[in-house]
Amino acid sequence: MRIEEFLPDVQKVLAEEGEPAYRLKQAYKALSVSLIRDWEESTALPKRLRTALSREAPAATLELLRVSQATDGTRKYLFETRDGHRIETVMIPEKERRTVCISTQVGCPMACKFCATGLLGIKRNLKAREIAEQVFVVARDIFPDRVSNVVVMGMGEPFLNYRETLLALKTLNDPQGFNLAARHIAASTSGLVDRIRRFADEPEQFHLAISLHNPFEDERRKLMPVASRHSIPELMSAARYYVETTRRKLFFEYTLLAGVNDQPRHAEALAELLDHPLYFLNLLRFNWTDTGFEATSKRDAKEFLHHARKLGLSATLRPSRGEDIDAACGQLAAKDLRGRPTIPASR
Repeated sequence: MRIEEFLPDVQKVLAEEGEPAYRLKQAYKALSVSLIRDWEESTALPKRLRTALSREAPAATLELLRVSQATDGTRKYLFETRDGHRIETVMIPEKERRTVCISTQVGCPMACKFCATGLLGIKRNLKAREIAEQVFVVARDIFPDRVSNVVVMGMGEPFLNYRETLLALKTLNDPQGFNLAARHIAASTSGLVDRIRRFADEPEQFHLAISLHNPFEDERRKLMPVASRHSIPELMSAARYYVETTRRKLFFEYTLLAGVNDQPRHAEALAELLDHPLYFLNLLRFNWTDTGFEATSKRDAKEFLHHARKLGLSATLRPSRGEDIDAACGQLAAKDLRGRPTIPASR
């Protein structure tokens, strides 16, 4: 973990101020361990340095505008970046777990037909510090409870912002920093096969989820434009590479859409496709967005799960959380993004 890559603006200030090298580690721990939001909170740093940092490299790169709480306890955080864009983050409480769902881009370029974020297009990638800071803010907010898991399933396609996303995850995993176990961190992709292979080769033991949503090529292309770039055979080849390289379980995300991908033939095709003991199917009923789709009924969703399990699939039906505050999967879309000019995502 190279702290100077995570905090380049802080490193620049320290160099300009002629500060010793150990100050960078002090600043890093202040942010990732003490979870400060203002350098004045870090009394280990000299007053003169705190003033310089506050002026040139503020401790908070995101302004927290609002926290909304759903009836089930789910919290949604609305942030504004320094350049005026808005992103959303979600904290999901469940028994002993506190899972934080984070964003990696402002908007999303993947344009999945049932996803509210996909309607926005892409504005820009988030920096590693902006990605990790979402977790820091939530951790500070829910203290003395602790963040137990992080899932990179918020706004954006993480693998189109690969370098910054991975740097953020390494920061969250760093034993000298936030110290969250790698196996409690999971990234999700819509199916970028080259990045799936690259992720498999990373030394950290992060988990991976792949958005599948339909086992039939032509039907998947109608739901997910990325399917026109990478066929299902290409995707499954990358999936096989991942499990054979890492020996870790691989999750496939599948949103049930009424009359679209919830028929017995879909379950049967999934059983043929997900033919590895390390593959696991996560089913989720569609959460309402203004996209024209409807959710599979609870009864039909349970029948689909039952049929899938009878066919030998390892599968579960995940409950939706935070629907009443638009915090559930596929619902994140800071409304101010609509209509603003888009910026092509760098890779």
